[in-house]
Amino acid sequence: MAARGFLGAGDVYINLIVADVKQGMKGPYYANKFEIKPNVDKKELTSKGRNDYGQVLETVSLQKPAEFTLELNEVNKESMVIALLGTSAAKTQASGSLTAVTFTAALDSWVPVGKGALTGAITLTNTGATVTYVENTDYLVNRQLGWIKALSGGAILDAAALKLSGAYGAIAGTVIAGATNTDIRAELVFDGINQADGLPCIVTVHEAVIAANAAFDFLADSFNTVNLPGTMKTPTGMGEPFTVELRSA
Repeated sequence: MAARGFLGAGDVYINLIVADVKQGMKGPYYANKFEIKPNVDKKELTSKGRNDYGQVLETVSLQKPAEFTLELNEVNKESMVIALLGTSAAKTQASGSLTAVTFTAALDSWVPVGKGALTGAITLTNTGATVTYVENTDYLVNRQLGWIKALSGGAILDAAALKLSGAYGAIAGTVIAGATNTDIRAELVFDGINQADGLPCIVTVHEAVIAANAAFDFLADSFNTVNLPGTMKTPTGMGEPFTVELRSA
């Protein structure tokens, strides 16, 4: 580190740890903050003597867990899993067709038909297929969710048995089961530079214990950020919870 000041820039990499097994380093992620704070607990022995009441007779500083705050401004499936203290699984649906799928109508209430991503025209009839109902007159369709709503004033009676035929598209993505963890553990690496001299600054947190404590607003007026505070653990075989590497070349 040649400069006399520090103005950092860099990327963050995250390696989730599940059941003590590292899942693989992901990133780089854009971050607004990567802050580390060592902590000590100061113990002081103070006098209650006649002539020196309140004076410090002895003081000892004891190590406490170091803290960090990571604020990501890149929100994707990996960072949302951490922010929501969740677990993730793949979401898949192959395209196909619904043929005479039966369900029971509920007037002015949505009823799922078993598949999402409905595509194209929908054919909705009574069970005998003698009456074909008209979309937007007798019923509404939420194609993304795969829901049908029978409308009051239309030809469909409440609790009527219905048959639906139509096509549905493929779905691929991720499902996050939220609030399934009390904390998330991960190895964190900051791959940065000091802009004052252009030299590398690499910070490695061996094991971060992340306890997300900020709400995630799905209707925020601006782009969301993910605020991830926590503490650092010194893993077995390590002598410190984190390292900072200041390269000179």
